[in-house]
Amino acid sequence: MVLMERITASVTDGERVVVRLLRHYCGMRDHDSDGTGLSRLVTLGQSLRLPPAGIIALASVFQLTEAVLGRRLVAECCCSRCLSGDERAVIRLLGSRMPTLPGTATPDIPHGLPGALAWAVLSARQLCGDIVHRIPKMTSDDADGCPFTPAPMV
Repeated sequence: MVLMERITASVTDGERVVVRLLRHYCGMRDHDSDGTGLSRLVTLGQSLRLPPAGIIALASVFQLTEAVLGRRLVAECCCSRCLSGDERAVIRLLGSRMPTLPGTATPDIPHGLPGALAWAVLSARQLCGDIVHRIPKMTSDDADGCPFTPAPMV
C-alpha cells in the first residue's frame, strides 16, 4: 500500500524575506533594551532589497498580529530550515485575499480582520512591492480556518 501525502510548495523568495524579518523582529523584540531594534530591522530589510517604509509596514503587521492574538509570535531559530506555525500563518496572512470591509470575513480569513491589521497588511503589500507580491496567493485548499494556532508564550 502506498501512502499519498500532500505536496507542499517550496518556500518562495518573498516568503524567505518575510520569515527572515519576522525571526529578526522576534529576536529584537525580546532583547531591545537600547531602542535600536527597529533601525536594525530596517537595515536588515534594506540588505534584502526592501524599502524602509515597507519594512516598517511589515513590523506593524507583526506588532498588530501580536496585539490581536494577545500573545507574542513564535519564530524558529534563525538558522532553521523549518517554519514555525506562526511563520506559516504570517505568510498566509500576507498572501490571503483581504476582506472588502474591515472586520468582515472571507474564505481565507473566516473570522475577519480588525481594520488596523487589514490596513497594515495592505500597506505592507503595497510598500514592499515585488518581494511580497511573490508570496503565492492562497487557494481554496489552503483556507481551513484561522492560520494562527496557540503557541506557548515566550
